[in-house]
Amino acid sequence: MVRMIFRQLYLVLLIIAFCQCHGNSKSVENQGKLQSRVDTSEKVQSVRGQFKSNNQVIQLSAAMEKLLFVLNKGDIYLPENGFFLHLSQADAKRLGTAYILLIPLFPDRENLFFTYDRDFTFEIVAVPGMENCYYTKNVTFFNAHNKDKIASENDRYPVTIFNQPTLKDTIEWSIFSDYRDLRHVPQWIDHLDNNQQVMVHYVGCAETTDGGYAIHDYRPTTVADLARKRLNDVSNQMESLGVPAAEASQHEWKTWLDKVISLNPKDQFKKRGAKVWTKTFQENTNGLFALDEAKDKIIRLHPQPNYLNFKDQQLLCINPADSSIQVGKIASPQQPNAAEFVDFRVENGTLFTINKLFQWGQYSAEPSNEKTTFYKERASKKLLSLVRDMIIDHTYMTPEHSYILYHKDRTVNYEMLCINSKTGAIIAQKNVDRLLTEAHIAKGKIEYLPSAAMNTISPDFPLLFKLNEVIYHLSLNAKLEPVETVKLPPNLPWHPRYLSADKQAFYFDKADNELWFYPITQKKSIPSIKLKDHLFDRYIMLPDGDNFRFFYEYGDTFTHGIKTVLINGSTFKQEGEAELVYSYVPLETESSDNTPNNLNAFKIGSKWIVTFMLEQKLVVAEI
Repeated sequence: MVRMIFRQLYLVLLIIAFCQCHGNSKSVENQGKLQSRVDTSEKVQSVRGQFKSNNQVIQLSAAMEKLLFVLNKGDIYLPENGFFLHLSQADAKRLGTAYILLIPLFPDRENLFFTYDRDFTFEIVAVPGMENCYYTKNVTFFNAHNKDKIASENDRYPVTIFNQPTLKDTIEWSIFSDYRDLRHVPQWIDHLDNNQQVMVHYVGCAETTDGGYAIHDYRPTTVADLARKRLNDVSNQMESLGVPAAEASQHEWKTWLDKVISLNPKDQFKKRGAKVWTKTFQENTNGLFALDEAKDKIIRLHPQPNYLNFKDQQLLCINPADSSIQVGKIASPQQPNAAEFVDFRVENGTLFTINKLFQWGQYSAEPSNEKTTFYKERASKKLLSLVRDMIIDHTYMTPEHSYILYHKDRTVNYEMLCINSKTGAIIAQKNVDRLLTEAHIAKGKIEYLPSAAMNTISPDFPLLFKLNEVIYHLSLNAKLEPVETVKLPPNLPWHPRYLSADKQAFYFDKADNELWFYPITQKKSIPSIKLKDHLFDRYIMLPDGDNFRFFYEYGDTFTHGIKTVLINGSTFKQEGEAELVYSYVPLETESSDNTPNNLNAFKIGSKWIVTFMLEQKLVVAEI
């Protein structure tokens, strides 16, 4: 939670800094696209600034550590944190920002980065793929009163250790054992076979009757043994870079390092032709999405548009034709039903909604000359006479019908409701026990599985549940009559996804980097698909003509983002290689707060429009 607050502060500070340096005429949308006015890539420059007590640290991701290791050719003190540096006026003007995130590549033995309101001068290099983010290998501290110059502690070994090492050279084990100190890796590799000895100083502690005292132990140690220890640290920290085995030869280590330092991580930051546009909000929240097929636009509706902090994202219209994100409003004291939305559809600019209070609503845009469009309630209907303690478990809206699965709080009395999507008129209402009787399923103890996430063009509603240790798929029509009852494999995962298109209907799930299918209508099993990427928990599958399009969150050595693969609708095999949708360098240790979420995709013409939230930023990519 603390890191999330500081991360939000970081974004706010960058936006404020941008406005301070360039005026306040830029829109909020453009503030989310901060660009340095100076090309500093791979260029060493000097800046002066101060650290402030209200700007805390960012814990760096493993991907960022590996990126810096490669950029510095295996000669690096592996950083743990990044710090906010408030730039001097001259440097702020030159770099186009009042703040930068500074990553030190040396141990902070003197707590320099927690010394506030004092001037520091750094030599910095821009981190590729990041905005207003730099690393530094050295620093000079100037005392605010007498201008005394104090250099940071940098050299950790005697200067002769890689030249003519002797027993006169002493290594302090307490310092050498720092696993983050990966400096001089090329030299350590060169000395893997060096059997000359140096002295290693160990400090221990023993207890006596009159108290504890330090024990100093000096042991001759070969440079080769020290080199092996240091390269073991490299193996532990850089595993995803294909590090050699622990006892690898000097030749193997040299070959590996030559390959690693010749990598060009910048090649992975490119979007490969994808058009991307973004909008930054005050908060990171999930929204409801629907495609207006008549207008080729995507509407994003916030579930709580009347909440004070969500004013900047009540209703958004994403228009791929001009790469715009237009702001709309729907919450109003005169429209109390425009709240707590759980689902909606949009047709030719008109929204049809369902909220937690079992209110169906119809909204359309009011004619206006202003930039912000207001959506006025044209009709509403109460679906249940008593809604107290009633909880909606799942909804599913088609152009004609809308289904609602709900139950009374603290009970297992589940019911189904089907309404006309365009009028709100009730078509059918039944409890689940009656549905089981009509489906000729013996009653018993029902253990409801979480409703499957659905991407479907089927007119029917899939009900998934577990009864007497058997998992059932029950498909219901608009009259809530069972049209299909199927027993599913007992190994069906707890949170499956569901897809129905034409005659294909199946559940699917992923385990590690493998995609598994659980067919409903097919008699034969469907083989799984192993993907080359490391997959995370955000993924969706959609019909793509006669095939299926799988979108997923991935992570590799340097980048994180979204990719897509095409799956043959007949063979269920992957067609071609994965295509990159969006990539970025993860700055912080990955968590649910700073990785892609609320992933959605829509096909408009021959293009796919992919949307997701990345911290406070809504990202839209067209491929």
